[in-house]
Amino acid sequence: MMRDLCRVDRKLSEEDAKEVLRKASFGMLATINEDGWPYAAPMAFALEGDTLYFHSAKRGQKLENITRDGRASFTAVLYAHNVPERFEVIYASAIAQGPVRILTEESERMAAMRAICEKYSADHVDTPAYERTMKGMPAVVMFALDIQQLRGKANKGRLLEDN
Repeated sequence: MMRDLCRVDRKLSEEDAKEVLRKASFGMLATINEDGWPYAAPMAFALEGDTLYFHSAKRGQKLENITRDGRASFTAVLYAHNVPERFEVIYASAIAQGPVRILTEESERMAAMRAICEKYSADHVDTPAYERTMKGMPAVVMFALDIQQLRGKANKGRLLEDN
């Protein structure tokens, strides 16, 4: 499990850490390979409550890892701005850990995909293009990371409004 932050002055509140997850475009899902090495894959995702939702092809390293060992960590960076003259990076990030489960109940699968579609294409949900996307659901694996631990970190311990 995650340790406490060394730089507590950079710690975000749980709500701000969730805000990072709600607003970040992509993140890295880290799973555990068969040989014990970490495997991190970039992922589109959506946060609903205390659950992160993802979609994937029906086969591949990430799915093999999840099936064998459901422990995972997900990291998202909302922003990172280099300030070279101060040797500083202004940033906000969050790390979530918890078990991953493959979604099998059709209603949860559909709700998870809708959450992802609303995050990335809100203006196009409930259009013919969305309906075509949803018809492709049998070819997609949906899975969820149920957040057990969440840590957020930012310079000065706060989110910047203009990031």
